[in-house]
Formats: sequence, C-alpha cells, structure tokens
Amino acid sequence: MPRHLLTAKQIVAARDRDLVDGEGLMAQGEFRGADRFARHWHDISRLDDAGYVDRAVADRKLARAVAQHKSVFFRERDRQGVDVDYLAAISGRLDLVPRGEALESLAKDYERMLQDGLLLDDAEPFTKLLDRCGAIQGKANALG
Repeated sequence: MPRHLLTAKQIVAARDRDLVDGEGLMAQGEFRGADRFARHWHDISRLDDAGYVDRAVADRKLARAVAQHKSVFFRERDRQGVDVDYLAAISGRLDLVPRGEALESLAKDYERMLQDGLLLDDAEPFTKLLDRCGAIQGKANALG
C-alpha cells in the first residue's frame, strides 16, 4: 500500500515498530564505530518527544515480533563477535547507554553528525541525549 494511503492507525503502528527496531539496533549497549550510527539514539529521543516511546515499550507483543524477526533476518554481533540477544533486550536487559570506548566513539560520531548538519537544529547535547536514552532504557526494562 502506498504510504499516502495508510490509515492513522497503520502510521502509528509503523512508528512503534520503527522505535522497537531502533532499540534493537542499540540493544547491545555497544557502539561499534560505524559512521552516522548515532542517529539511532537521536531518533529514539525524537520519537520520545512525539509520544511514541511509552506506547511502544508497553507493546510486548510487538517487541517480541520485532526481536524474533531481527534474530532471524538481521542478526548483529557485538565487538566480541557474540550474537546480540534481542529477546533478552526485550526481557529486561535493554542497554541503550554504551560505556568506555564505545561511549567515546558514539560521542565523536554524534558530534560529527551535528557539525555536518545531519541532525535537526534542536538536537540536544550528547549528555542530555544519553540521559534520555537511559530513562527510556529504564522504562523498557521495568516492563521486561
């Protein structure tokens, strides 16, 4: 169905799915250094601003469907080469805030994206962005 013919309910469901999918990309709590990957943290924050986060993290059926789909078709590995466990991420072990070297790499990537004008003018400072992602992580894990 062409995007312009989608119903409001379908658009909301697509946004919720995008949010859960984005969280899945970030679930490993590590940033492997890919260019422009920081956009996922920015997107999660913007989706929170738009009111999608609470509904999406509460939809456990959707989270399970996305996690199962990603586990089969879009498997990712962490820095140690271990498969990311998306089902664990939706079961109380979501980790959106990287640490150590991964955090430093993410901060540099976010700064480059800001400098290149790839994020909205109202993009928040990196520390605030991580605080918000930590709060979203807490909400999701409390439901897991």
